[in-house]
Amino acid sequence: MPNSTVTGPETGINKDNKQNKQKDQIKPAGGKSIGVNAVLNFIKVGASVIFPLITFPYTSRVLQVENIGKVNYAASIISYFALFAALGISTYGVREGARKSKGAEFDRFASEIFSLNLLTTAISYAALFVILLTLPKFRDYRAVILIQSMTIILTTLGVEWVNTVYEDFLYITIRSLAVQVLCMAALFIFIHRPEDYLKYACITVMSSSLMCIANWIYCRRYVHIRLLFSRVVFRHFYPMFVFFANSLAITVYVSSDTTMLGWIAGDYYTGLYAVSVKIYQLVKYMMTAVYTVTIPRLSRYAGRKERQNYRTLLTQICSCVILLLIPCMTGLAVYAEDIIRILSGESYLPAVRSLQILSAALLFAVGSGVVVNCINTPNGFEKTSLSATISAALVNVGLNVVLIPLMRHDGAALTTVIAEAMVLIICLVRLHDVNEYMDVREVLIQIGYAAAGSVLIPGISFVIGIFDLSPLLSLVTGIVCCACGYALLLAAGRNRYFMAVVSKALRR
Repeated sequence: MPNSTVTGPETGINKDNKQNKQKDQIKPAGGKSIGVNAVLNFIKVGASVIFPLITFPYTSRVLQVENIGKVNYAASIISYFALFAALGISTYGVREGARKSKGAEFDRFASEIFSLNLLTTAISYAALFVILLTLPKFRDYRAVILIQSMTIILTTLGVEWVNTVYEDFLYITIRSLAVQVLCMAALFIFIHRPEDYLKYACITVMSSSLMCIANWIYCRRYVHIRLLFSRVVFRHFYPMFVFFANSLAITVYVSSDTTMLGWIAGDYYTGLYAVSVKIYQLVKYMMTAVYTVTIPRLSRYAGRKERQNYRTLLTQICSCVILLLIPCMTGLAVYAEDIIRILSGESYLPAVRSLQILSAALLFAVGSGVVVNCINTPNGFEKTSLSATISAALVNVGLNVVLIPLMRHDGAALTTVIAEAMVLIICLVRLHDVNEYMDVREVLIQIGYAAAGSVLIPGISFVIGIFDLSPLLSLVTGIVCCACGYALLLAAGRNRYFMAVVSKALRR
């Protein structure tokens, strides 16, 4: 493992290093602002929420439950092969790449892990073809699986982790918006019948294809990647394998629900669960957009042992995530029925309960994401993340075997909550002193604000329900009223983060 990796027992960032000087601090690539990057990433992820809100009601009605279930079942199969092809390269590349000197050193590093990535991609495809030819269960899914398998090679070629290392979220945002507009247009042009589910799969692949091809061309401004045929590339294998194993365990407890639900209960229940999961993931991605932009910066601080900078930034990120997360998960549970009626129609109403269950998983999923990506990974504690996710994956699969036959899609949702909670609890226990990495008192204060704001949501929903509005009008009115009520509460309490945003907005 490169010397830049943080090593030693998990005792945190070296407290004895008191030689941090402002002049010695690593400046972000291009002098980019964390706040600007967070806004850009939030816009990108927000667009990924808005576009499905426009298209999913159309596709779910046109393709029907069973065909939506087929596409999502195939996607869950491909996710395992894509995971092996990726081999943890994205996470490892961001952490180690952020610590490399830009230029020849970074070019060499990028070329080495890209060459290793091509090898794992070839092995992944070989395994996929063997399974498709030998397992009768996949005979009816071969076409859609092969279509979606294109994302494996295209993701390898996309090397998007390079943009993340350089914190170039402006390009990532513009590219994502342009591609999503094109794919949305293609969806309305080509999808008209239930039999068009293969075209739908092609359009979903087209989205990632265009992004990856564009990125391969664009990233040349930062790095010159070449294919290397040398044993030196395998020096990255072990540290990358730890990240891969961690990602595999996460994929097992995230995707095994859909895979096992399709296997045990059939396409109908998979289609219902797909609606719940899509809505749940949209909200989760919005929350993760807040902290993902800080991972390169946190990796630099951890690598340089700049303890105070690290602790201050992580405290700010955790506080902002909490202020958004808790009200969002409460609102999702309260308005689950209206959301599903609007997005998918009456035939998908049996998915309401599973969505409400998944809303509880948001707290643990986002919380564990912060701990794993913002504490464990920058500080070299990835083995802790691995043990936590393996434990959660084993429990998840075991509970799926028991709960899916009994509760169908609701059982799959419940196992997700338990698995996400396990990861968060295990990681926090292993840290011993969480206050070493963030200001726990400050975070608890923000939890109090968020909890108080969440109490408003059921009350506002009850009052709006008296007027017997349509689902769309009820949801829009509820969002506006709840947001205004929450803003007033934060203003009355002079919440430092809310007031900082208001002050900045007023200055501009």
